[in-house]
Amino acid sequence: MSSYRNHAIAGIIFALPFIPSFFYLFIALIGASIPDMDHNTNNIKVYSMFIVGLVLSVLLLFFVDGVSLSALIILVLAVLFYFSKHRGFTHSLLGVIILSFLFMLMFMGFIPVLSRLSLYLGYSIPSSLMLFIILALMGYFVVSRRYLLPYLVVLALYLLVFPVDYSLIQWKVCFLMLFIGGFSHIILDLWTPKGIKVFKPFVDTTYHRSLAVIFIVIWIIASFLQCGIMVLL
Repeated sequence: MSSYRNHAIAGIIFALPFIPSFFYLFIALIGASIPDMDHNTNNIKVYSMFIVGLVLSVLLLFFVDGVSLSALIILVLAVLFYFSKHRGFTHSLLGVIILSFLFMLMFMGFIPVLSRLSLYLGYSIPSSLMLFIILALMGYFVVSRRYLLPYLVVLALYLLVFPVDYSLIQWKVCFLMLFIGGFSHIILDLWTPKGIKVFKPFVDTTYHRSLAVIFIVIWIIASFLQCGIMVLL
């Protein structure tokens, strides 16, 4: 199995040609971390997701006059990870697409929740602080505990030096970053001797390095096309 560091580096490298700003690399890192949430070593994280999702659902029901979609998604993700077998659903293309979509909804859904909460408290939460809170929570769920503190420090420093306006965040780019991160995770795991069932549940075949090479070629072509589009614009 590839190390967490290798997955994190791969997620950043694969995302680089497609980012409108470096801020989105933090989201790609989240995406690269998601597939291994099905591993039994991450059970504590899964339990914490369920507890946090449950607590947030109850608290937001009282304080913002409605259950947050993001809090409910946290509960759904916790259940999905709990019942997923390692290198099963979360390591398939379908799984990466679905999980990327759910994490994107969680990310975008917390923005209006924090905005409403700031109105309730009578305090205007700075945009960069709002984004830090959301990405810190997502990082707490999926980033390796060994690298969580460096992730939070770098995230905080970046948002301090390069403030980001949450109103300019593009949900399509968020989804793309999460997907590319997960896609890079699949490619690295295809290089391992065990391989993975990339197209499950449609095809029950285990694939290895040959498919990884094809995926890398597709990424290279897509990267050149993206660079070409950026030059023309």
